[in-house]
Amino acid sequence: MTERKTANGLDFESLRLGIERCDPDLVLGFYAEDAELSIVNAGAPQGSSFELRGKAEIAKHLRAVFGQGASHRVEQEIVAGERVRFREVCEYPDGTRVVVETTLEVRGGKIVRQTDVVARDARADSQEEIGRGPPTRKTHARTRPGTDATPTDRLLRSKQATEKEELR
Repeated sequence: MTERKTANGLDFESLRLGIERCDPDLVLGFYAEDAELSIVNAGAPQGSSFELRGKAEIAKHLRAVFGQGASHRVEQEIVAGERVRFREVCEYPDGTRVVVETTLEVRGGKIVRQTDVVARDARADSQEEIGRGPPTRKTHARTRPGTDATPTDRLLRSKQATEKEELR
């Protein structure tokens, strides 16, 4: 029997499963109706973060993020009291890797505040620069729209998708 990690009633193992399976509906179930999500691009000037407020805005964001065809792996979690911290490693079909450092505030088993710091995976970049890493996978004929974008562009596209959904 595996031990379930919980933070103030949050079933972290189920949350991990939702993230790694790219299941926006499962992940969304962990958020409070009035939850807030702040996303910061670590490689950009300070004013480049954006805020999402409420479960509906967060739902649009999750659908945009999980719809990009990337794999998501959760690691290095720390579950304690009302806080959860973990790293999410995302690999896109073109081989680009992005690391998201996430901090959650939990009350009553629901996420009420989330802060994500998004950065390109420097470890993968440094391996490619010195020639020790695997060759970069380039997909030309099968490239899907949006998969050739930089991590910053992907972050902005996610924000744009969220805003576009609001106009509908």
